[in-house]
Amino acid sequence: MSFRLTSDPSERIRKIEKILLMLRFVWRFPRVKGAWPKYEYIKPWLADLAPVTVVDIGVNHGQFLHLASRLWPGSDILGIEPNAALAEKANRYYAGNPRVRIESCAVGAENGTIDLFVTANDQNSSIHQPTEAFHDDRTADGVVRTEPVPLRRLDGLLDGIEGPMLVKIDVQGAELEVLQGAGERLDDVSAIIIESPFEVSYDGAAGFDEIYRFLTARGFAYEGALGQLNSKHTGRVRQEDSIYVRR
Repeated sequence: MSFRLTSDPSERIRKIEKILLMLRFVWRFPRVKGAWPKYEYIKPWLADLAPVTVVDIGVNHGQFLHLASRLWPGSDILGIEPNAALAEKANRYYAGNPRVRIESCAVGAENGTIDLFVTANDQNSSIHQPTEAFHDDRTADGVVRTEPVPLRRLDGLLDGIEGPMLVKIDVQGAELEVLQGAGERLDDVSAIIIESPFEVSYDGAAGFDEIYRFLTARGFAYEGALGQLNSKHTGRVRQEDSIYVRR
């Protein structure tokens, strides 16, 4: 009799842990306009960082933005989202909050215009085209259209913004380009939460190793993963939300 392991049991455990976190914090951090906050980011030492400014690059439906506005109510928040419809959604929700500013653009290593590959699940949209590996665990997802969007360097977007900053980067394969476009403003960043891939799901995307080398060479220490996403088929880690803190 043969036995074939077809899934990773830790994936189910991860989902259970997330549900337990939701039950614990749902009253303090409720669902907002169709988006659950990133409960796995609720760590006492992270909340105690008290940044002057929070920068959310890749707002999407506001999962991190909504949490940040509650964790750090005294901080200024800059949200950046390339999907114009999602950026407008965030703009409407925070229209009466002078501490929150939303920019509709992609972020990269240079200024200009670039095509955004919009996927059926808009959380996976990127300025990089999805690869074959992208579809392995996302069989129901794929590119539904491309649309040109403004491309901005992060240092330009941070003009007039004070540090220390906490920066969250979730841009589906363009993370290293965002860091490269930060220029000298990276010196004003005290902590970075960044999606770090272990598989090549997007053409030209940097992986965990390149991101790690870039940030540790610039005075940041790797503090581990706030969350991981595993392959449904092999159990291997596809990506993690890494956190780096300035030494």
